[in-house]
Amino acid sequence: MTENRSKTLPAFKSIDELVAFFETHDMGDYWENMPEVEFEVSLKKREAKTNTGKRWTATQVKQLRRLARQNTPTRLIGLKLGRTEHAVRTKASEKGVSLKSRNQSSSYRRKK
Repeated sequence: MTENRSKTLPAFKSIDELVAFFETHDMGDYWENMPEVEFEVSLKKREAKTNTGKRWTATQVKQLRRLARQNTPTRLIGLKLGRTEHAVRTKASEKGVSLKSRNQSSSYRRKK
């Protein structure tokens, strides 16, 4: 038979104190003394990003070309243009813009 080894839970003055306590203590040691709680979860669909479905402007395409020439990472190009990485890759492909790095750092080069 398992014996009840639950410890007494100290009183906390704030949520921060409670969090700090359980960063250094095992919650399982205090499980029997934990209060029972009920809560509701409301799941909402995320709002679409502002550029979803919007056409690319000529200015954005120029920025894409310029950033690609500067070897800017695709993810960063997306952040700067307010587009997803996938949207950037798709538009680059449509416009014939290469997103491959031209001058990779030495850490990626094969050692002889």
